[in-house]
Amino acid sequence: MAPIPRKYKKLLVISIPALALFVLFIAYIYEYTSTTHYCGTTCHIMEEAYETQLHSVHREELVGCGDCHLYHGSNIAYSLVYKGYSGMKDVYKNAFDQPVVLHTSEWSQNVIQKNCLRCHQAVVANIRIADGPQCFDCHRNTPHGQGTQSFGTQTISTPLHSIGGS
Repeated sequence: MAPIPRKYKKLLVISIPALALFVLFIAYIYEYTSTTHYCGTTCHIMEEAYETQLHSVHREELVGCGDCHLYHGSNIAYSLVYKGYSGMKDVYKNAFDQPVVLHTSEWSQNVIQKNCLRCHQAVVANIRIADGPQCFDCHRNTPHGQGTQSFGTQTISTPLHSIGGS
C-alpha cells in the first residue's frame, strides 16, 4: 500500500477536526432550539403559546414544546429535515409574511398526532382512531387555551391585525 501524500495528510488534519466541530455545532443548535424556553422567549410569535402552555396541564416541567411538536423516532436524518423545514417555515412566516399566523402543515399534524398517541397510548388503547379525527381536532385548545393566536388551520384575529377581513 502506498503512503498517503503529504498534501492529503494536511487536508485530513484540517478537515476531520472541522467536520467534528461542525457536527457538534449542529447537535448543540438542534438541542438548544428544541427547548421550550428557546421557543417561548426568543420568538415573539410564540409568546402567547408559551404563556398558555405554562399554565396548562402540559406545563414545561412535565411536557415541553418539543414533546409535541418534534419528531421522536429513531431516524436522525428525518428528524433533522423535519426540524429544519418546520423551523425555517416559521422563521420565514414570522419575518416576512404579515400578519403573523402559524398554520400547522399536514406534515406537522402527522408528527403532533403521533406524539399524542405516543404519550397517551393507554388512554386511547380502546378507541378506534385509525380513520377518525386527529386528537387535536377535539383537543385543539390543549395546551394553548383559546388565546388570540392561531395554531391550527383556522383564520382568526390577533390583537394587532384582523386576518381574513377588515
